[in-house]
Amino acid sequence: MRAVTNAGPLIHLSWIGHLNLLPAAFEEVLVPPAVQEEVLRASSDVLGLVALREAFAADWLKVRAVADSAAVATLRTDLDRGESEAIVLMREVGADLLLLDDRRARTAAQRQGLPLTGLIGILRLARDRELIPAVMPLVDELRRNGFRISTDIVEQIRREEATR
Repeated sequence: MRAVTNAGPLIHLSWIGHLNLLPAAFEEVLVPPAVQEEVLRASSDVLGLVALREAFAADWLKVRAVADSAAVATLRTDLDRGESEAIVLMREVGADLLLLDDRRARTAAQRQGLPLTGLIGILRLARDRELIPAVMPLVDELRRNGFRISTDIVEQIRREEATR
């Protein structure tokens, strides 16, 4: 399975030391140049930056340029450059899944019929493939680091894991 990712899932997985879930769950992870720039331009003391640099250096995060700059420009009226490039790249390469969390970007991708998931979906996939034992401890760690998630989703994850 091939995935195209935006910055959010990369950043948040790096916060909790689980960036390695992406190459374990996907055969190929593609990143548009704007996303690479966004995640690597942080100051050197930013949580997870070392892991992100290592992932790009190890070349399992594959940077792929977007061909259709006009489509990117159209999306840029409502979205940032990384989100716009990720959506266009997803269409161009015909990847299986788009990884992004931003609500506006998700809405734009859904309007185009693109299959997508966010960080929580990635963690659930990893749990279901037995790459991690549970999602909830990682959600708790993410929240301690500033990740915002609705109480309803937290409760849904708790219920799921209580029945496992």
